[in-house]
Amino acid sequence: MSTFHLIMLRPDKTFFDGEIVSVDVGLPEGRETLLRGHMPMIFNLTTAMAKLVFEDKSERLFAHGEGILTVYPDRAVLQSDFLAWEERMAAAIERREKAMEQEKLRRKQSYMEYRLNKLEMAKTFINLEKHR
Repeated sequence: MSTFHLIMLRPDKTFFDGEIVSVDVGLPEGRETLLRGHMPMIFNLTTAMAKLVFEDKSERLFAHGEGILTVYPDRAVLQSDFLAWEERMAAAIERREKAMEQEKLRRKQSYMEYRLNKLEMAKTFINLEKHR
């Protein structure tokens, strides 16, 4: 069996970098399996379970979120906001939910600071108008 190089990237790290026989991923319109020699293309990914097949015919399942799979003549690059091996899925989902909750709190805090600063600026302009 002939292999090709696959790199899978998350925003925070390289998730996988190695030689595979095939990768099967989820697309909005169904599924796509890539093999060596696939025509160069770009695929939009949707949240789904996916599968890597290695030269020794072993398989490894993983989940991917929305992202892009770019196929080049000599390799493929999968970029997704969420990637997790099947056996670590629960922990990955928990980490992601925690990160999303922290981001919501950060945005809420930023919005509150923005509103307070806007009020302070309005008070400053009012005081400037009074002293004219």
